[in-house]
This record gives sequence, C-alpha cells and structure tokens, in this order.
Amino acid sequence: MSLNSNSDQSKLLYELSQGSELAFTQLYNQYKNVVFSTALKITKSRILAEEVVQDVFLKIWQNHENLAEIANIENYLFIISRNHIFDMIKKIARDSSLVADIKYKNTSANDTDEAIKDAQYNVILNQIVEQLPPQQQKIYKMAKWDGLSHQKIGEDLGISTETVKKHMSQALKFVRVKISPYMNMFLTLFLFFKL
Repeated sequence: MSLNSNSDQSKLLYELSQGSELAFTQLYNQYKNVVFSTALKITKSRILAEEVVQDVFLKIWQNHENLAEIANIENYLFIISRNHIFDMIKKIARDSSLVADIKYKNTSANDTDEAIKDAQYNVILNQIVEQLPPQQQKIYKMAKWDGLSHQKIGEDLGISTETVKKHMSQALKFVRVKISPYMNMFLTLFLFFKL
C-alpha cells in the first residue's frame, strides 16, 4: 500500500487509531528505515538506532488512538524520533549531573570534559551491571568495586576459582557489548551541548 496520497495516509492512520495491527505493520514497514536513518545520523550507532526504532514505534502503538488527527505522518515520526533521541542524551547528562558538579569543583577547567565523561560512563556502567544475572553481578562487583581477587571471591562465595573466572569472563563480555554503543553517544553529547 502506498502512502503517497493524503487519502491513503489518512485511511491508514484512521485504521491504526482504531487498533488495526495490520495498519501498524504497514506503517512500521513503510517508515522504519526513515526513523533508523534519522537516529543513526544523531547517535552514530547502529545498535542505538535500532533501539530508537523499537522505542518510537512502541510509543506510536501506545498512542494509536490519537493518530487519526495527525496531518503529516513523516513530520510526526521525525519529531518523535528526534525528541526521543535528545531525551535519551539529556537523561544521561541529568543522571550524572550531580557527580559531574562535584567533580567540577575539584578539577581545573581543562579536566572538566573528562570529569563529565567519567561521570556519564559510570552511570551507564552501573545500569549495565544491574542487568547481569545475580551471581555474575555479585562477582563483578566484588572484583571491580571491592578489588577482591578471584581466589578470595571463590572463598567468600564457596565456589571454585575457575567458576569465578568463568562468571567474570561472561560478565566482562556482556558489559563490553552493552557499553560499546554509548562511546559514540558521548561524542554526540559533547557536540550537542557545545552548539
């Protein structure tokens, strides 16, 4: 179905506003690449762009009753996508602002960017660590935050050093995969706030 004509677009949005899953699928297929490319331009990360696509279309479905009133779906999608991405960036800044403020008072002007970057990194890292399975999370925190050796962790938890190493290896792999997309976003964040 082409959405080139206003009548086709209005019909689709009306059907979607009535809860049509078929209309939603058509809208998704028609515009997912537009949302993806918008997100990719801003985040410079394919993984984050894919997350934005999911989040944006989830918002559209959750708000589908109001879609019949939309005059131009492309503009609507662009605005939702852009706002969602900037909300995501601002949330990272907001979550770390207190830490950044404290660090700012204790650093020279030259170190300020580094302090903010560290604070943001720590906020994201903590959120990722919270997603680990309970045993991996416990071992990761004992090793990284408490500075305990694999042997000491094994003794404290009543498991072998090999088991500790295995859990730690899996935890580190998970953290690396999850945190890598955010590296590009830090750059975008600095550029965004310097505009």
